[in-house]
Amino acid sequence: MSKAMFETIVRDILLDRTDRTLEFYEGSGSVWRLTKSGTPGNIGSFEDILFVNNDMQDSPVIVALSPVVRESQLHVGLSFLDMTNRKLGLAEFPEDSRFTNVESALVALGCKECLLPADCEKSIDLHPLQDAISKCSILLTERKKSDFKSRDLEQDLGRIIRGSVEPIRDLISQFDYSLGALGALLSYAELLADDTNYGNYTIDKYNLDCYMRLDSAAVRALNIAEEKTDVNKNFSLFGLMNRTCTVGMGKRLLNRWLKQPLLDVNEINSRLDMVQAFVEDPELRQGLRQKLKRILDIDRLAHSLRRKSANLQPVVKLYQVSAATCCHIL
Repeated sequence: MSKAMFETIVRDILLDRTDRTLEFYEGSGSVWRLTKSGTPGNIGSFEDILFVNNDMQDSPVIVALSPVVRESQLHVGLSFLDMTNRKLGLAEFPEDSRFTNVESALVALGCKECLLPADCEKSIDLHPLQDAISKCSILLTERKKSDFKSRDLEQDLGRIIRGSVEPIRDLISQFDYSLGALGALLSYAELLADDTNYGNYTIDKYNLDCYMRLDSAAVRALNIAEEKTDVNKNFSLFGLMNRTCTVGMGKRLLNRWLKQPLLDVNEINSRLDMVQAFVEDPELRQGLRQKLKRILDIDRLAHSLRRKSANLQPVVKLYQVSAATCCHIL
């Protein structure tokens, strides 16, 4: 198999299909060992292959869900992990029998993989949830119920979260159902096994009410996201607006904004003020556009530097970006 064919297969499995996992073995004869493994939500082992010649338009996100029934009301504890940006999030909310809030959260977060406990409460009908996950083209991964535990969670988070432990303690004290989901994520992604993660993550409360809620049907009906079958970039809202995003960093931000329409009037007006400033100042707009063409994907370069396997290439590229930016400022 050629290198180009291997890269094509890896991209198809981890980026396009989102319904398969990938394992890479090395060896000969009867002796083989697993050297790399990846899923649509955890592509870290294959990033160098996937994005050596291509931009990363999405930040793959893994979501863990913990549905419970309390006093005849269905509740869902949700936790998410963005390994590219090193972010963790928590949320919990009452839910209906169709899991409409969950579907909206999965769409807004850009989820690629969803963890569920293998043995949920028998009173909960998970078929609508599984249907919602399937409609969003998300890989469903079942984990043992024992993985959804919150024991030693404060201590574990204290090792990987940036800053002191007091804000962590205050945050997790606000949740009841999502802490087990967060514990399952830490275990599944093996964050504590990699000391480059220590002190480099952030964690926040995720509020569903900050954004307009879109389900998978609305995203398709509004043609928000690009599809593989699109023969013209103008077929989608993302393709129509993606005229100046020259690197993956900008494309990911645009993708996230389109899936998370703002509801706060002040935040909307703040964005409109920025648009107005560029509309009224063509020189500023054109100058910034030229400078942005020199900016590389800083998020991914920083991510590469944090990994032990990084070489000097990310360092050189970051130097080139900083030199070009500093020259402009001077």
